[in-house]
Amino acid sequence: MTNIKNNAATQETRRKLIEAAGEVFAAQGLHAATIKEITTKAGVNTAAINYHFRDKFELYAAVVRYALDDMCNDEFAFKELTGTPEEQLQELIHDMFEDTSDPARPSWCTTILAHEFAQPTLALDAVVEELIRPHVDRMDNLIRQILGPQAKDKQVLQAALSVVSQCIHYFYNRELIQRLHPQIFEECTWQDMAEHIARFSIAGLRDMSSE
Repeated sequence: MTNIKNNAATQETRRKLIEAAGEVFAAQGLHAATIKEITTKAGVNTAAINYHFRDKFELYAAVVRYALDDMCNDEFAFKELTGTPEEQLQELIHDMFEDTSDPARPSWCTTILAHEFAQPTLALDAVVEELIRPHVDRMDNLIRQILGPQAKDKQVLQAALSVVSQCIHYFYNRELIQRLHPQIFEECTWQDMAEHIARFSIAGLRDMSSE
């Protein structure tokens, strides 16, 4: 017997709800957003919310998962890398920028994640281990290889956070950067930025490994 919740029409309704909710939650916030506003934007009735999600928070959790799925996709987390650890790290940084710079990525994803990271809810707790942890472990492993066997856990953690923070800065603070340096996004492509961060980070890691 066909699972009704998995048929194409039902999945399309679910997608519409998540995307409409993403826009509304990004604009209004979790608590101020209303089911009526979401269903109106999605073009569905209230019963669709009850069918796919138990309540507004479960819908919000699905929106957070959608936004993270879009950024932390399995292809990136489990992609086979080749070359030296430095070359692999450079490729990971490149992939991070490529994913977050995709023009097809809904703008509300950035707003939702920025708010969720600043004021986390249970929705974030539910996906940290599944969607974020594989990326963190992979980055830590590469940095440990570059620093060498003498590296302490604290050094690996600090170095990994430094690398990721540089990438996230461009992702979440684009509007601020553009106001401070209006020419930056005209003169530099995301490939330029990824290359700079990779070279800057690898040089720093090599210096740390020689200490």
